Amino acid sequence: GMDVLAVHSAAQEAVARARAGEGPTLIEALTYRFRGHSLADPDELRDQQEKEYWFSRDPIKQFKTYLTENNLVDVAELTAIDQKIEELITEAVEFATNSPEPGSDELYRYVFAEG
Repeated sequence: GMDVLAVHSAAQEAVARARAGEGPTLIEALTYRFRGHSLADPDELRDQQEKEYWFSRDPIKQFKTYLTENNLVDVAELTAIDQKIEELITEAVEFATNSPEPGSDELYRYVFAEG
């Protein structure tokens, strides 16, 4: 779960199995949560050494290193991608913040459970 390429490989195998009619595949992808459970969780209970160990194995950082070391992308391209992502996030937050609160008539919209 912490290795982007390993997850991709496992997913490719699962897709191939499914397309071959061999049924579904369960992929267990173990990961590490880098922050507390929520904004209310200051994440003070985990040991700092544990956190540092896992931060050094950050799958995004490792994948960026793989891409640049194998000349698949350069740092400028990755920086541009990061900037675009930040712009999209900023736009989405602004849209959400500036949007009106939904009315009570929206409460059950998109709920697909029969009661």
